[in-house]
Amino acid sequence: MVQQSRKKDKLRYRYPRGESYLDVIQRLEPVIIELERQRAPVVVISHQAVLRALYAYFADRPLKEIPHIEMPLHTIIEIQMGVTGVQEKRYKLMD
Repeated sequence: MVQQSRKKDKLRYRYPRGESYLDVIQRLEPVIIELERQRAPVVVISHQAVLRALYAYFADRPLKEIPHIEMPLHTIIEIQMGVTGVQEKRYKLMD
């Protein structure tokens, strides 16, 4: 039953005694404000759900795509903001 509910609406599904992607996004708002204020490079190491939400924000991806953004393990994702949008490089640490 949990898997069916989650599959139906992964963005809004809240695990029992847990949080949904929407909860994570709301909790990240102050973090995003701080990240935007930074002038030096920033390293973020976190859970995949948090990384998906941050990536979606900075890459200007639609809310509905957040749960489905590929966020591979053991990979560094370098994001640079530019006048033409977001530039991304991925570095796989393990094969």
